[in-house]
Amino acid sequence: MCYAWKLGREKMKFLRKILGSLRSLGLPIVFVSLIILTILILYWQDLSILANEAIQNEATNHIILVPFLASFMIYRKKELAKASLAIERFRGKSNAVSLSEITGIALCLSAFLLYWYGSYSFYPLEYHVASLTIFLIGITLTLFSVKMLMALIFPILFLAFLTPPPSAITLTAGAALGIFNAQASLTLLKILGVPVTLSSEYGPPTIVINNPLERSLEFAVDQACSGIYSLTAFTMFAAFLIYIVRGSITKKIALLPLGLLTLPILNILRISLIVFIAYRFGEPIAMTIFHTFSGWLILSLGMLLLLLIAEKLLHVKIFEPKSKIVSCPKCDDTLRSSEMFCLNCGKFLGNRQTKLDKKFWIKIISLLLASCVVAFSIQAPVFAFAQGLTLTNADPEASTSVFPQASDYQLIFLYRDQNFEKMSRQDASLLYAYFPQNVSNPTIYLLVGVANSITNLHSWEVCLVTWQTAQGSAPAVKTLESRDIQIMQNPPIIARYFVFQYPSDHRALANYTQVTLYWYQKALFRTGLSVEPRYTRISLFILTKNPNDSPKLEQKLLKMGKSIADYWEPLKVQSIVSLGIPTMQVLLGSSTLCAIIVQASQYIREWRRKTTNLKIFKKLGSPEDKLLYQTAKELSQKTKETTALKIVSALEKATGNATKPNELINTLSDLEKHGIIRVDIINIRNQPTLVWKP
Repeated sequence: MCYAWKLGREKMKFLRKILGSLRSLGLPIVFVSLIILTILILYWQDLSILANEAIQNEATNHIILVPFLASFMIYRKKELAKASLAIERFRGKSNAVSLSEITGIALCLSAFLLYWYGSYSFYPLEYHVASLTIFLIGITLTLFSVKMLMALIFPILFLAFLTPPPSAITLTAGAALGIFNAQASLTLLKILGVPVTLSSEYGPPTIVINNPLERSLEFAVDQACSGIYSLTAFTMFAAFLIYIVRGSITKKIALLPLGLLTLPILNILRISLIVFIAYRFGEPIAMTIFHTFSGWLILSLGMLLLLLIAEKLLHVKIFEPKSKIVSCPKCDDTLRSSEMFCLNCGKFLGNRQTKLDKKFWIKIISLLLASCVVAFSIQAPVFAFAQGLTLTNADPEASTSVFPQASDYQLIFLYRDQNFEKMSRQDASLLYAYFPQNVSNPTIYLLVGVANSITNLHSWEVCLVTWQTAQGSAPAVKTLESRDIQIMQNPPIIARYFVFQYPSDHRALANYTQVTLYWYQKALFRTGLSVEPRYTRISLFILTKNPNDSPKLEQKLLKMGKSIADYWEPLKVQSIVSLGIPTMQVLLGSSTLCAIIVQASQYIREWRRKTTNLKIFKKLGSPEDKLLYQTAKELSQKTKETTALKIVSALEKATGNATKPNELINTLSDLEKHGIIRVDIINIRNQPTLVWKP
């Protein structure tokens, strides 16, 4: 009976321990889930678009890795983050509203305003992703502190890699890199005895295998083959590696140029190997087997080489063992008393019984509710979705019903450009025309592009100007005017107005001026048996011989564009948007002013308090306390590890007498209460440590 009772008691203790562990583990999960939910409420549309772009487009494949790498970096800093939260409780300061909270609220409002502004621009996704970083910084300051922000600032800024790289930059850099790679590969292939020449007749540099017995084989080193996409992903990985490795700043920075030098060399070898395999074993083997997987293979080899260089050549450590901070005899006593830090050695004990106060929960719930209000009243769709309309690639002529009929105009389907579809990876490229019944009116052409990725729907400027200049050629057209125009208020649809003139040597449109109005939306598209949502680019344009007619033609295009946008009946957003923005601007200005006032008054108050207390301390303090303060001050100038244990050692070395750690800690605590010494945490070998700073 006694044995059974003891066994039952042991089981109950074990059960209570398990429940306590689950409770302590569940608390972080709950507030992390609330933070993630707050972000998803505002940014789920943008994140879903980014996920689609990462899967569908080679230029943005690296986006898939960004959340995982950022999560790993946060995991590496979890102890420092917990210590940053614990140090505020240790200090015991609980102002009604702190400076970090006011600054965080101001940054959250700034993120909302930037999000709103981006929705009324031609590049909403880029603005929205930029606002996400500001919003995360604001959340961190509002819920936690500046110390927490400093611990997590790099993972937050790392999310900037979510932004798709600007096409102008990638095209220019890709073209320059493609020319260099093609010339280097040509030299290497000639050394290997392959009969090759280099041609640039069709734009990108092309390596041509001259075979007298068979047809010549051409391999264009275009943007995808230039290695610019791998270079973008590699830069992201190098930034991640620089952050996680252990070593001096100089060695960390040296990793980036070494990696950027290694990857082009590997890409040159890749291009040369593809051409060599085609020469020896035929084009199908080279293009279907090796070319398909060689991009990721080269990127993987580049990463492995960078890891090898980091460890063998630069002698930096990637996976360093845990900090070797030796636990002092007082750590066990401190742990049993449920304290967060050992005041003797400064070690963070990570006590799981630490609870978040009510103020934190009030802030996170308020932030969640505010985000819901913003999502339903201010947030606009990234790309307006057309209701009840379905384009089709099976019978494009039947798609005329999805466009409005205009008075004095007849809408006719002209043709489908399947060659352009293959080249640009679009599902459909359909050309229609509004032919006027009155010959004095111009013909309005309607070009519809449909794709599963917004990146594949290039803008007119990219196709006619940026791409040409990236290849080292003159722009294909002369730009006369380019600006944004709003064609719908609710939801906001922003179109691009682009006027350009064809050159005199153009075969069909010599000296013609094209007045263009185009925008992006989402619509249903029938691909055989299934109907799926797709991105669409709708372009209206008029051709004229007289460039001075563009202001008059602009009004015709704008009227037709508004008619089409209204006919598509995009999903509406609430009209409260017009009321919310001025209110947010007032709140932003008020919170910023409050932050400045609070910062100034807090700084003046703390400075006066410390100055006064230091004068009193120098006059009335005991010689022992003054010696302790002076020793801690000198130690802080030599090393940042000013723990109580280090101060005791320095004090004993200076006086030659033994010092009791408990008495020294009590003295340091008294000096900290009067503002003479400040308690803080520092990161020592990725482990938080409590220190005393004079």
